[in-house]
Amino acid sequence: MPNRRELLIGSTVAFVTTAASARSPLPSTATRIEVRQDGLVGRLHLMSGMRSQTAVIMLNGSDGGVPSARDADDLAANGYPTLALAYFQDWRGQPDGVPASLNDIPLEYFFRAIDWLKRRSEVDPARIVVMGQSRGGELALLLGSLRPDLAGIIAFSPSSRVWSGIPAYGAPPAAMRPAWTLAGQAAPFQDTAFDPALPMRQWFERAKPIEAARIQVERIHGPVLLASSKADTIWPADTYADEIAARLRTRPGKARVINLTFDDASHLLMGIGPGITKMEVPGAGFTFDFGGTAAGTARARAAAWAASKRLCADL
Repeated sequence: MPNRRELLIGSTVAFVTTAASARSPLPSTATRIEVRQDGLVGRLHLMSGMRSQTAVIMLNGSDGGVPSARDADDLAANGYPTLALAYFQDWRGQPDGVPASLNDIPLEYFFRAIDWLKRRSEVDPARIVVMGQSRGGELALLLGSLRPDLAGIIAFSPSSRVWSGIPAYGAPPAAMRPAWTLAGQAAPFQDTAFDPALPMRQWFERAKPIEAARIQVERIHGPVLLASSKADTIWPADTYADEIAARLRTRPGKARVINLTFDDASHLLMGIGPGITKMEVPGAGFTFDFGGTAAGTARARAAAWAASKRLCADL
């Protein structure tokens, strides 16, 4: 059985995928197209007749796998073709065609996804937004700092820094590896100050900042939406979001920064409908707490999701 550290940093969030997928799907007329082109793995969500629309690339966090079809359908139904992109496998080993764990993921993979989406007739190539949650929010900001052609970034429970990779589900901990690479080189990262006696959020709070691991968000050209909670027990996303927002406001021009901070919400803020605040981990003998209350999380998710759609509409 995985030890508690593996459960906390690598696999418990994966159970969110199972719980979320158990919800009844929304009625939808969106078309879902499996994507297996140019080495990409994911699912494209479209509405009939779309042409030259603002598009979204959606990224999961440490749960891996393909992002929620329910959420991607909702974005498509609101006029935004959405590529739900996988970049490593979930705890079930799905989908095939992507790495088994969040280690050494080439950023060029995401560059290909951006360029592939630009070639679609449904998409305006000048209006592509990247959206991600947690490690996916970290990734969305990192991509925005490297690709000035992106029209906007939406980061739920983000990080202002690049963190290490995560061992594969069930694998023993090993020397930390980079989560991301660029041109075959590791993206600079920092690891948590792991201490099993402390709450997980404090692992990140106690980590000594490494300047090379800071995401250069001031290079992002378009508007940025940040959503975080002060009650987040996974990492201090509210502190990171404030740091990100402060750096973004040093940019020249008038690109907007929307920094939504909630008092009583979960770490899991991306998507429609109620979110998860606590989860009993099967066979582990403890309950995993993402922070916040059910009511506070529902309010925060509704507000952040609505703000995400407004950002897309305003491009």
